[in-house]
Formats: sequence, C-alpha cells, structure tokens
Amino acid sequence: MTVAESKENYLALILQWIENNNTTDHVDFTQPHIKRSLRYVYPIFMFLHAMVGIVGLVGNVAMITVMGKRTLYHDQTFFLLGNLAFSDLIKCLFVLPMSLANMLIQNWIFGSFMCFFLPMIQLFPIHASMLTFLTIAIDRYRQIVNPFKARVPAGLCTIAVWVAAVCVVLPHAVYIKYIDLGAFLGERFNGIGICYVNMEKHIEEYLRAMFVTLYAMPLAIIAFLYVKVSAELKARESSPIYVHYNVRNESPRDSQFQDEISSKVTWATDSEHGININSTNSKDFTERATHDSDDDLDIAKEKRTHNYLIAMVTFFAICWCPLNILILVNYFVHEDEDNTGHIDITYITFSWFGFLSTCVNPILFASWRMPSTTKDRLKGYFRFSNKRRRSSQASRTTCAESFVAPPTPSPNESRRLPKKPVSYSNGLSPYHATVL
Repeated sequence: MTVAESKENYLALILQWIENNNTTDHVDFTQPHIKRSLRYVYPIFMFLHAMVGIVGLVGNVAMITVMGKRTLYHDQTFFLLGNLAFSDLIKCLFVLPMSLANMLIQNWIFGSFMCFFLPMIQLFPIHASMLTFLTIAIDRYRQIVNPFKARVPAGLCTIAVWVAAVCVVLPHAVYIKYIDLGAFLGERFNGIGICYVNMEKHIEEYLRAMFVTLYAMPLAIIAFLYVKVSAELKARESSPIYVHYNVRNESPRDSQFQDEISSKVTWATDSEHGININSTNSKDFTERATHDSDDDLDIAKEKRTHNYLIAMVTFFAICWCPLNILILVNYFVHEDEDNTGHIDITYITFSWFGFLSTCVNPILFASWRMPSTTKDRLKGYFRFSNKRRRSSQASRTTCAESFVAPPTPSPNESRRLPKKPVSYSNGLSPYHATVL
C-alpha cells in the first residue's frame, strides 16, 4: 500500500463517519476532545502528572543549584549527575506536558511539525539519561579498578551523550505520516490532521533494536561494571596496611626508642609479603602501604557514592521498564473498540510511573549530601515522636489500670496469709503477764 492509497483510505473512513453522525455539524474539531475511555478519569491523571512534574522540576533545579554553590561539578561524577538532572528537567518541562496532552486528546491539533517532532522529543531525554548512567559506570570503573588510565573529560562525555541520543531518535521520523484534513475537507478542518504510524515500514523492528541497544544492553554493562567496582572496593577495605620503620646508626638512646616502636608495630616478614626489611643501620622512618596504586582513595566515601549510584540506576530501570515493554508489544496487539479503553489507561499509567524517576534522583541526592547534623536532627525528631506516642499509650494504660479495684481474697486464701506480728511496749508476752 502506497502513501497515496493510505491517505485515500483514511479520508474515506472520515467522510463515512461524518455522514453517519449527524450530530457533528456543531462540533468544533479545532478544539481538543478528550478520549471517551478517559472522560471520567482524566482529572486524576492530570493531577498525578502535575504533582510529578512540580516535584521533579523543583528537585532537579535544587540539585543543580547545590552542585553549583558547593562547586561539586569539579568532580567528574557530580558533573555527569548534573547532566542527568538537566535531562530530567527537559522531561518535566517539555516531555511530560506534551505526552500527557497526546495521551488524553482524541483529535490531533498540534500541526504537522509536532507530528514528526513529538516522538523524538519524548525519547531522546530518556536515552540521554541511560547513556549518562552508562558513562558514569565506565568512569567509576576506570577510576577505581584502573586508576592509572586517564579519565575522559566529563564535558566531552556530556556532548557525546546528547549527540548520540539525538542521532538514535532521528530515524523515528521516517515511520511517521501526516494527513492535512483542511486541504481535503474544507475550511472546517483547517489546522486539523491525522498523525499516524506507517506500519508498512516495519517500525516494530526499529523499536526492538532501540530496546536492546538503549535499555537492556546498557543495564547489563552497568551491572557488570558495578559488580567489578564493588569487588575492588571490598578487597581494598579488607586488605591490611603495614607500616615499616628502619633505624640506622644505632645508639643507646635510639635502641631504646626502637624497642618502644617494636612493641607497637607489627613487622611484615619476607615470607608473607616478599618485602626485604632491614631493621638496622637506618635513621629515617618510612611508611609503605600495600596499595601503591591509589593511596589517597577514601574507601568509605567511595562505597557510599557507589551505593547511591546503584540506587539511582536501579530506580531508573524499574520506573521505565513497564513503558518500554508496553511500547515493544503494542504493535503486536490488535486494538479494537473492546480493548482500546484498557490500552489507553494502561499506557498513561505506565507513562506516569516512568516519570517518577525524575523525582527519585533529587531525593537520593539530598539524602546523599545531607549533613550528618541534619540527619541526626531528623532522626531525633522521629525518635521523639515515637517516644511521645509510646508515653501517651503507657499513660492511658496506667489510667485504665488505676480504675480497676484489686480482687478480694477468698476465705481460704485469707487463712493462708501471714499474720502481722504484734509488738509490746514492755517486751513481755501475754503468757508472761499472766504468770506475773
């Protein structure tokens, strides 16, 4: 089927629908019309998308502001995280509103340019975020596992990420077709068109390739690199550090000082570490560590950074997984009047779940960079709230118990109770009194 034949088929269907529906005479097709399946639930989805957009916008702006004020962008990892926040800003400002309008409105009123541009702007920030996570994983691997290799500048990596993200979505415009109804049906349909996917070009193969190369494969590479980095950090944390002191020109005073040091320092042997130690004829003291590759590496700090990066990429993968799978199988499902409502609701729900990733990253970043004093204050507040709740419950229990009368003992139990001893002022018992 050629493009001209597809246009004729669409126009014939539209004319037939207009003739069969006499109530369309007073309908303004230039105004947006909500889909019938979403007519009663679209306010809920608008509210949910608005909340995600506002939280994501404020959070990512705050994230970029903190990086700028604290000059964290000098660190290559934080520079790439700033690029990630920038891609999330694009999603909140442009992608989310346009995607929501496209999913809610039945008729296409956005013109021919948006028909070709909207699919690309919906996809390239998501691809940019995934490529940024992949770049961070590669950079962390080179920094920790292979520290002697030079690191690629973060600015160059950012440019490469955005160029690659734009290039991979450009072929999507080949599969989009647009029919201007105003040119065929008169002034009543000026500005109205039909934007559809040309199924003759086999777009499912393109989407399958995008899913593998820009979602599944990057996640597999990131997982492999982070496992290697975790193993390296664990090995460095468990390895001990040996300190060696050498003494020359030994004098009585120096020998006494050396004895004091020998009692506090564990000396490494040649058989254990292959290090030749000369314990005499030395005056200066030297320190050597088992790790000669990167002595300035803060293992605790790197482990903390590593854990937060794993959490970010995990939440990103979980949020966008349902929508990616739905897009992948959407062209294999036959849509008709019976299931079109379920497909619309499922699609808009999965889309909202994907945009939740724009809110997760600022929250994780705030928890990561929050001062310990602020965390202790928050913990103390919640701990005080729990204590106050428990104390109120304990007071209510005590008050309830105070109103309960103690049980009266039975006659048998009263006989078994010990009698209170009676004391006499003269120290004599009644028997002695009667005798006297």
